[in-house]
Amino acid sequence: MHQQKTQKIQIEKVMMKLLKNSKVVILLDQAIFSGTSFILTILLAQILSMENFGQFAMFILGIHLLVSGIGAFIIQPFQVLFAKENNHQQYTTFVFWFQILAITCVALLSFCIHLIFPSLFPIFLIAYGTGFLIHDFGRRLLLVLNKPMATLLFDGVSALLSLIAIYLFSSLSVQNLDSLFAVLSFSYLSSFILLINIIRPSMLTQSFVFQGLLKHWREGKWYFFTVISQWWASNLFVVASGIYLGTAALGALRLAQSLMGVLNILLQTFENYILPLTAKKLNDHPEEGLNYVVGISRKAGLLFIPVLVVVFLFAEPLIVLAGGSEYASYAFTLKGMTILYFIIFLSQPIRLFIRAMLLNNHFFYGYLISLSFSLIFAHTLLSSYGLMGAILGLSISQILLITYWTIILQKKKIHLWKSFISF
Repeated sequence: MHQQKTQKIQIEKVMMKLLKNSKVVILLDQAIFSGTSFILTILLAQILSMENFGQFAMFILGIHLLVSGIGAFIIQPFQVLFAKENNHQQYTTFVFWFQILAITCVALLSFCIHLIFPSLFPIFLIAYGTGFLIHDFGRRLLLVLNKPMATLLFDGVSALLSLIAIYLFSSLSVQNLDSLFAVLSFSYLSSFILLINIIRPSMLTQSFVFQGLLKHWREGKWYFFTVISQWWASNLFVVASGIYLGTAALGALRLAQSLMGVLNILLQTFENYILPLTAKKLNDHPEEGLNYVVGISRKAGLLFIPVLVVVFLFAEPLIVLAGGSEYASYAFTLKGMTILYFIIFLSQPIRLFIRAMLLNNHFFYGYLISLSFSLIFAHTLLSSYGLMGAILGLSISQILLITYWTIILQKKKIHLWKSFISF
């Protein structure tokens, strides 16, 4: 009995020690966040028809466009400017209310559009989208504020409520997209209450508001044009595949993208966490910043690349497990996505430096080049090669992006060949 008690105490000490390590907590939080996304994707692919799953995925794409568009003026400048700001509480309060105002405007506009065109999208998509925007902003904000335990709680509560919502949806007699968005909206809208309790926004001075708006406009305008180009560069082939190849092909491509989207979330979290640190190190000691990114990228590669290899080798059983036997003939889309995500992973150090050095105009020009390629060659690739043409187009677009950014950084005497040989 005494030995068991001693072992229990030792385990508790180890657990407490791990929870005090911010890196461990961030990894745990990401496991919960990515794991929940992965489970929800599989469950919805199995519950919904191929066509409904494709429609759901398209609505999510639209929400992600809103996330990027609003984030361009709010959270993205905040990630870089926070380290340079003296009054952190005022600045945090400013971006919080700025985000809430932007979301409210989008929700009201969406409601007006629904009144005019009620068949365009389900009414509860507005509530779901509002909650999604708040939650995505909240977790990014908490990561910048270096509050790993708060981020863990924030994502943990949302994950639990989301899984409960899916269980309730699966038991409904009518399983349409409107009822799905209705039950899911509650899990995300709860994030608003939790976020207020964590950051406790204070009153703002008028001068700080004007200064904040000026700073965010100066940095955000380039981000905004970039995210529009980025969204279309990343999704033009996806949208066009639905037009050229039909909803079944679109559903399959979106399932493959959604499965790989778990890794995409990991990349986004990697960027959200590393970007403020990279910006600070580059500002203080450029060489130290370069070495930091190379080192952290090497460690990330040890986790990321083996996962890609496993997914490539077992693509067919994985996509069948996720969506059912009707997806078996589309296993090649998942294999193609692993190659695309390998290219995307290699581009992360380059992307980090472009953002950390505030080269926002070149960030935009890179995606403009990528989008131009997509617009010119989408018809040829899709009509000639089908879904493989879509994946090929996405891969070439990414390579063009990397090439342009690398040339710009070389001119700035940032030799990123070190980043590539680190792998």
